[in-house]
Amino acid sequence: MLTNDAKMAQMRKLTHPRRLGIPLGHWGRNLIANCPFHAPEEQSLFFYDALGYWRYRCLQCGSEGDLIEFVKRSRYNGLDDTAAEAEALEFWGGHDKELENEDSEEHDLWAKEVGGEKARVLELFVRYCHWAASKSESSAEFFGKRGWSIGQAQLYGLGYYSGDAEPFFDYCALAGMERHQVSFYLDNLEAFKEPRITIPARNAKGIIHAVYGRYIDNSNDDDLYISFASGNLDIPFNMQQDNENPIIVEGIFDALTADLAGISGVVSTLYQELGLSHLYKLKASGAVSLTVVLRREPSRRNQEKRIQKYLKMAETLNLRFKTLILPHGKTVDLLLREKGADFFMDMIRNTEEDTTHTHRRSVLLQDIRENFDIAMSCPPDVSVGYKLPSFPRLTEALDGIQSGCFFLSSQPYGLKGSALTSMALDLIEGNDNLKVIYINLESPRRQIFDRIISMMTGESILSVKKQSGNKETSNKVLNATKTLLRYVRENRLEIWEDYTTFDNVELFQILKDEVKEHQNILVILDGIDHLRISDRPDITDIHERRSSVMLDIYKALDIPIILGGELIYADNHLLGPRAYLRDSEAIFWIESKGGNIFLSIDSKRIGKEHVFEGNLIADPVSFRMKEE
Repeated sequence: MLTNDAKMAQMRKLTHPRRLGIPLGHWGRNLIANCPFHAPEEQSLFFYDALGYWRYRCLQCGSEGDLIEFVKRSRYNGLDDTAAEAEALEFWGGHDKELENEDSEEHDLWAKEVGGEKARVLELFVRYCHWAASKSESSAEFFGKRGWSIGQAQLYGLGYYSGDAEPFFDYCALAGMERHQVSFYLDNLEAFKEPRITIPARNAKGIIHAVYGRYIDNSNDDDLYISFASGNLDIPFNMQQDNENPIIVEGIFDALTADLAGISGVVSTLYQELGLSHLYKLKASGAVSLTVVLRREPSRRNQEKRIQKYLKMAETLNLRFKTLILPHGKTVDLLLREKGADFFMDMIRNTEEDTTHTHRRSVLLQDIRENFDIAMSCPPDVSVGYKLPSFPRLTEALDGIQSGCFFLSSQPYGLKGSALTSMALDLIEGNDNLKVIYINLESPRRQIFDRIISMMTGESILSVKKQSGNKETSNKVLNATKTLLRYVRENRLEIWEDYTTFDNVELFQILKDEVKEHQNILVILDGIDHLRISDRPDITDIHERRSSVMLDIYKALDIPIILGGELIYADNHLLGPRAYLRDSEAIFWIESKGGNIFLSIDSKRIGKEHVFEGNLIADPVSFRMKEE
């Protein structure tokens, strides 16, 4: 004979809300009904299986429990607890013989699954963290900032892990699970000792295969999400059976917020690259068409290549396909909270299904709309590009330094380096959100340090190379050095020199990685004439090749790039190298005449050929330049 507790545990595995005989509707992956405990006309009662068996929770009155308790309360509320429990078990068909058969190993839920013991360990962990979340103020604060209540979070089995494994081991011992079994399956549990929000991940059958942990704050983006159990990471998060039209998003909370909003079939790639293994699993679960929702990347070119790859994979598996690129700075999570589920679903419905031909058109339409939105969001008195505080007329003439490939040269040639360093300092000091990468191919990096410190202090380069007998000068050098260190620590300045293997291919890869981490980047490359070229062997002229690869880098990254190099000047005209004159958005020409420094900017692309001209002043000691 089974005890009542054993009966209850076994009955939980056999119960399903459909057997209650009450009207049920779908809400995301959960079921929803009218709440009989506080307002029979209010549809606020959720049935969910986040803990491995079905439970109920009303998000209005807070009533909750398993389905046996639901029957006790809703049908047999007038009886005492013992009688009501017996009646509830009888309602579910709880005969001892049937339950004992269900308790046998042959019919055990865990034995039916490959790695079933692992699933049991993970469900114990989810239940423990589910309970801990209700006791934790920090988890309530985390969910509250996202607009979630603890009750809503627990619909999806979200929980809280303090980082201390010992209380959980004690909990497992009470459930008959030995410590070595827990450590074997939750093999990362003791490696991460920080408090985290826990998120269970289930396969299409509803069995937990992983539990993810997320930092409560965003202080460590490199380790923001971890898995407490090793295993496959290519199973789409929130995957369900019979899902014909899955919507694929990137983040875990993108998928959870969509489900909470009542949108069924939203799955996440857990920030991984979408691959064929994801698509195979979705197709096996019934998918016939896919919608991939992507955050907008800084490089539209790279994003397009990725989408084309996804499209080919979908066509290989005969899956219909469409992509939706979100507005700049938006995630699915944010969009749903700001605009609601109907707005989001309208965006998907209004996005055309992709083929190789129609994709180009749909992307063009999105780009035109985004281009207009960006233009209209910029007030008329604000520069579009990055400002140069020491060059106000130049900033106004160019509307700031915008995305483009610019070329700067001078006569005499030595003025070029001073002008580029002056502009680099101006850009850093005048734009708090900008990172400047200064690449010097003509001198060691230490000389750039000295030049920057000299310009920041107004002292000569010779003075900053050694300790000064003047205490005031030494203090200025010290403070300027601290400021330079701060710029580097804040990730607002990097200075690269000409390494042995430095060429355009390496440069592009490094910059591409940088742009992924920091959208507001400006590159200054001083000494383009010395950049080694490792591709485009079809072009014989070395200047043509250098100009072509820099143009390719600019088009791929869509950031401002200022190149410093030598131009030929004769008969009062800039003559070449022709490639730099032709491919640059604008040419900055600095010339010394009769003791005065004169700057002119010419362009055939910005809207007028002669963009700017004016006198510059160079500090007689540090050579830092500014407008007169």
